[in-house]
Amino acid sequence: MAYDSGYRRKGIILDYTSKGARLRFPTNEKLPPTVYLYARAVGLEGPARVVWQHNSEAGLAMEV
Repeated sequence: MAYDSGYRRKGIILDYTSKGARLRFPTNEKLPPTVYLYARAVGLEGPARVVWQHNSEAGLAMEV
């Protein structure tokens, strides 16, 4: 994923649908409200809204 600032961060996709994904990251860094998700392997790429974050896991909803 990438932030609006250009900062990139890698994570692992735990679950996904066409509307969003649940990810786990190696650290507990707080995510910004919106990010750009690059998950081509599962067919998700584009702007996403951070719906929830708990420690190193986060739920993202793809923006339409």
